[in-house]
Amino acid sequence: MAKSVRISRPHNTTAEAAVQKLRALAGEIESRYGLDVSWKGDVAHVTGKGVKKGSTASVDGKNVSVDLALGMPASLVASKIEDGIQAAIKQHFG
Repeated sequence: MAKSVRISRPHNTTAEAAVQKLRALAGEIESRYGLDVSWKGDVAHVTGKGVKKGSTASVDGKNVSVDLALGMPASLVASKIEDGIQAAIKQHFG
């Protein structure tokens, strides 16, 4: 069964700085994992191998949020994906 990864974590920066950090993180994800990231305002829409349409990453004045809908093969390693996202958020947002 397909799974979702949902993470919301507070950040300690301004909304503008958080958007810049998210854009940098999205660029790394694109090159490292071959995913496609498109932007509508300050929301990153993520698609690609193992990640279904409708997956997003966003920031606001207080939180960074990631909501990924995983395909079946990626669902088998959902916990590793979640751990990797948590580590990346920690690295970029402190």
